[in-house]
Amino acid sequence: MLLLLVLVLLDKGHSQVEVRNLKTSNYNAQPSELYSISSNSDFEKRIGIKPIAESDCDVEIRFYTHEALSNTKDLKILTLKNGIWKGILYDELNYPIRRIRKYKLVARNGFGKLYDSLLASNLTTLPSQNELRQKMRKVTVRNGQEVEHRIDVTDGQSFAVEYQITGNQRTFTFYNPEPYSKFYSNVQELKDYIKIRNLFETELKKK
Repeated sequence: MLLLLVLVLLDKGHSQVEVRNLKTSNYNAQPSELYSISSNSDFEKRIGIKPIAESDCDVEIRFYTHEALSNTKDLKILTLKNGIWKGILYDELNYPIRRIRKYKLVARNGFGKLYDSLLASNLTTLPSQNELRQKMRKVTVRNGQEVEHRIDVTDGQSFAVEYQITGNQRTFTFYNPEPYSKFYSNVQELKDYIKIRNLFETELKKK
Protein backbone atom coordinates (compact mmCIF):
# COMPACT_ATOMS: atom_id res chain seq x y z
CA MET A 1 0.00 0.00 0.00
CA LEU A 2 1.45 3.35 -1.07
CA LEU A 3 0.45 6.54 0.75
CA LEU A 4 1.16 9.92 -0.82
CA LEU A 5 0.96 13.25 1.02
CA VAL A 6 0.11 16.18 -1.22
CA LEU A 7 0.21 19.90 -0.38
CA VAL A 8 -1.85 22.21 -2.55
CA LEU A 9 -1.72 26.01 -2.41
CA LEU A 10 -5.22 27.47 -2.49
CA ASP A 11 -6.34 30.88 -3.74
CA LYS A 12 -8.27 32.59 -0.89
CA GLY A 13 -10.89 33.91 -2.55
CA HIS A 14 -27.67 15.38 1.54
CA SER A 15 -30.97 14.78 2.67
CA GLN A 16 -32.26 11.59 4.35
CA VAL A 17 -35.61 9.79 4.13
CA GLU A 18 -37.10 7.59 6.88
CA VAL A 19 -38.16 4.13 5.65
CA ARG A 20 -40.01 2.15 8.33
CA ASN A 21 -37.48 1.87 11.14
CA LEU A 22 -34.48 2.42 8.85
CA LYS A 23 -32.85 5.55 7.47
CA THR A 24 -31.81 5.43 3.85
CA SER A 25 -29.67 7.83 1.88
CA ASN A 26 -30.27 9.45 -1.50
CA TYR A 27 -26.59 9.80 -2.46
CA ASN A 28 -25.99 9.38 -6.18
CA ALA A 29 -23.60 6.75 -7.54
CA GLN A 30 -20.24 7.98 -8.73
CA PRO A 31 -18.38 6.56 -11.77
CA SER A 32 -16.00 4.46 -9.66
CA GLU A 33 -18.94 3.08 -7.69
CA LEU A 34 -20.69 2.06 -10.90
CA TYR A 35 -17.51 0.30 -12.00
CA SER A 36 -17.42 -1.59 -8.72
CA ILE A 37 -21.06 -2.61 -9.09
CA SER A 38 -20.32 -3.97 -12.56
CA SER A 39 -17.32 -5.87 -11.23
CA ASN A 40 -19.46 -7.37 -8.47
CA SER A 41 -22.01 -8.48 -11.04
CA ASP A 42 -19.30 -10.42 -12.86
CA PHE A 43 -18.32 -12.12 -9.60
CA GLU A 44 -21.96 -12.97 -8.87
CA LYS A 45 -22.27 -14.67 -12.25
CA ARG A 46 -19.15 -16.74 -11.55
CA ILE A 47 -20.55 -18.06 -8.27
CA GLY A 48 -24.10 -18.40 -9.56
CA ILE A 49 -26.07 -15.98 -7.38
CA LYS A 50 -28.71 -13.44 -8.39
CA PRO A 51 -28.21 -9.66 -8.23
CA ILE A 52 -29.11 -8.14 -4.87
CA ALA A 53 -32.18 -6.48 -6.41
CA GLU A 54 -33.63 -9.95 -7.05
CA SER A 55 -33.15 -11.21 -3.51
CA ASP A 56 -36.23 -12.86 -2.00
CA CYS A 57 -34.90 -12.59 1.56
CA ASP A 58 -36.32 -10.28 4.22
CA VAL A 59 -32.75 -9.06 4.75
CA GLU A 60 -29.67 -9.68 2.62
CA ILE A 61 -26.35 -7.92 3.12
CA ARG A 62 -23.32 -8.56 0.90
CA PHE A 63 -19.83 -7.43 1.86
CA TYR A 64 -17.14 -7.56 -0.83
CA THR A 65 -13.42 -7.25 -0.16
CA HIS A 66 -11.09 -6.70 -3.11
CA GLU A 67 -7.35 -7.19 -2.65
CA ALA A 68 -5.52 -5.01 -5.16
CA LEU A 69 -2.17 -6.83 -5.13
CA SER A 70 -3.61 -10.32 -5.72
CA ASN A 71 -6.63 -9.06 -7.67
CA THR A 72 -8.92 -11.38 -5.72
CA LYS A 73 -12.23 -10.93 -3.95
CA ASP A 74 -14.10 -12.49 -1.14
CA LEU A 75 -17.80 -12.09 -0.49
CA LYS A 76 -19.59 -12.50 2.83
CA ILE A 77 -23.37 -12.74 2.68
CA LEU A 78 -25.85 -12.46 5.56
CA THR A 79 -29.46 -13.44 4.90
CA LEU A 80 -32.63 -13.49 6.95
CA LYS A 81 -35.54 -15.48 5.48
CA ASN A 82 -38.57 -16.85 7.29
CA GLY A 83 -36.97 -15.96 10.60
CA ILE A 84 -33.74 -17.90 9.92
CA TRP A 85 -30.33 -16.24 9.61
CA LYS A 86 -27.60 -17.69 7.42
CA GLY A 87 -24.05 -16.69 6.57
CA ILE A 88 -21.94 -17.65 3.55
CA LEU A 89 -18.38 -16.85 2.47
CA TYR A 90 -17.11 -17.07 -1.11
CA ASP A 91 -13.31 -16.92 -0.95
CA GLU A 92 -11.37 -16.38 -4.19
CA LEU A 93 -7.80 -17.71 -4.53
CA ASN A 94 -5.43 -17.13 -7.44
CA TYR A 95 -2.70 -19.72 -6.74
CA PRO A 96 -1.89 -22.20 -8.14
CA ILE A 97 -5.05 -21.61 -10.20
CA ARG A 98 -7.86 -19.10 -9.81
CA ARG A 99 -10.75 -20.70 -7.94
CA ILE A 100 -13.50 -19.83 -5.45
CA ARG A 101 -14.25 -21.79 -2.30
CA LYS A 102 -17.57 -21.65 -0.44
CA TYR A 103 -17.95 -21.83 3.36
CA LYS A 104 -20.80 -21.54 5.84
CA LEU A 105 -20.39 -18.77 8.41
CA VAL A 106 -21.57 -18.40 11.98
CA ALA A 107 -21.73 -15.18 14.01
CA ARG A 108 -19.72 -15.24 17.21
CA ASN A 109 -22.40 -13.36 19.15
CA GLY A 110 -25.41 -14.21 17.02
CA PHE A 111 -26.57 -12.89 13.65
CA GLY A 112 -29.23 -10.70 15.24
CA LYS A 113 -26.67 -8.84 17.33
CA LEU A 114 -24.37 -8.48 14.32
CA TYR A 115 -27.23 -7.03 12.28
CA ASP A 116 -28.06 -4.54 15.02
CA SER A 117 -24.40 -3.50 15.22
CA LEU A 118 -24.28 -2.93 11.45
CA LEU A 119 -27.36 -0.70 11.62
CA ALA A 120 -25.85 1.18 14.57
CA SER A 121 -22.77 1.82 12.38
CA ASN A 122 -24.99 3.66 9.87
CA LEU A 123 -25.01 0.88 7.26
CA THR A 124 -28.15 2.23 5.61
CA THR A 125 -27.15 5.90 5.39
CA LEU A 126 -23.47 5.89 4.44
CA PRO A 127 -22.44 7.36 1.07
CA SER A 128 -19.63 6.01 -1.06
CA GLN A 129 -16.22 7.34 -0.09
CA ASN A 130 -15.85 9.26 -3.36
CA GLU A 131 -18.80 11.38 -2.28
CA LEU A 132 -16.95 12.62 0.81
CA ARG A 133 -14.41 14.73 -1.08
CA GLN A 134 -15.81 18.01 0.20
CA LYS A 135 -15.56 16.74 3.78
CA MET A 136 -12.12 15.20 3.33
CA ARG A 137 -10.24 18.51 3.39
CA LYS A 138 -7.46 19.67 5.70
CA VAL A 139 -6.35 23.28 5.26
CA THR A 140 -3.70 25.32 7.07
CA VAL A 141 -2.40 28.85 6.52
CA ARG A 142 1.27 29.46 5.67
CA ASN A 143 2.65 32.90 4.96
CA GLY A 144 -0.82 34.24 4.40
CA GLN A 145 -1.76 31.48 1.95
CA GLU A 146 -4.09 28.56 2.48
CA VAL A 147 -2.46 25.19 1.97
CA GLU A 148 -4.58 22.07 1.51
CA HIS A 149 -3.09 18.81 2.78
CA ARG A 150 -4.17 15.65 0.99
CA ILE A 151 -3.27 12.00 0.99
CA ASP A 152 -3.71 9.43 -1.75
CA VAL A 153 -3.51 5.75 -0.88
CA THR A 154 -2.95 3.29 -3.70
CA ASP A 155 -3.22 -0.50 -3.71
CA GLY A 156 -4.49 -1.94 -0.45
CA GLN A 157 -8.12 -2.99 -0.12
CA SER A 158 -11.41 -1.74 -1.45
CA PHE A 159 -14.85 -2.71 -0.18
CA ALA A 160 -18.42 -2.74 -1.43
CA VAL A 161 -21.59 -3.17 0.58
CA GLU A 162 -24.82 -4.20 -1.13
CA TYR A 163 -27.99 -4.65 0.85
CA GLN A 164 -31.66 -5.40 0.44
CA ILE A 165 -33.68 -4.72 3.56
CA THR A 166 -37.47 -5.02 3.44
CA GLY A 167 -37.44 -4.19 -0.27
CA ASN A 168 -34.97 -1.30 -0.11
CA GLN A 169 -31.69 -1.80 -2.00
CA ARG A 170 -28.50 0.20 -2.15
CA THR A 171 -24.75 -0.13 -2.73
CA PHE A 172 -21.85 1.93 -1.43
CA THR A 173 -18.08 1.55 -1.72
CA PHE A 174 -15.01 2.59 0.25
CA TYR A 175 -11.29 1.88 0.26
CA ASN A 176 -8.33 1.87 2.68
CA PRO A 177 -10.38 3.57 5.41
CA GLU A 178 -7.72 3.54 8.17
CA PRO A 179 -5.12 5.95 6.73
CA TYR A 180 -7.84 8.29 5.48
CA SER A 181 -9.60 8.26 8.85
CA LYS A 182 -6.36 9.04 10.68
CA PHE A 183 -5.59 11.92 8.32
CA TYR A 184 -9.15 13.31 8.15
CA SER A 185 -10.02 12.59 11.76
CA ASN A 186 -13.14 14.78 11.74
CA VAL A 187 -14.97 12.71 9.11
CA GLN A 188 -17.33 10.34 10.93
CA GLU A 189 -18.22 8.35 7.81
CA LEU A 190 -14.63 7.08 7.55
CA LYS A 191 -14.85 5.82 11.13
CA ASP A 192 -18.13 4.08 10.30
CA TYR A 193 -16.51 2.33 7.33
CA ILE A 194 -13.91 0.90 9.71
CA LYS A 195 -16.59 -0.27 12.15
CA ILE A 196 -18.51 -2.07 9.40
CA ARG A 197 -15.40 -3.70 7.99
CA ASN A 198 -14.30 -4.82 11.45
CA LEU A 199 -17.71 -6.32 12.18
CA PHE A 200 -17.55 -8.46 9.05
CA GLU A 201 -13.94 -9.46 9.71
CA THR A 202 -14.13 -10.22 13.44
CA GLU A 203 -17.71 -11.28 14.17
CA LEU A 204 -17.98 -13.99 11.54
CA LYS A 205 -16.12 -17.28 11.44
CA LYS A 206 -16.19 -20.37 9.24
CA LYS A 207 -18.47 -23.12 10.48
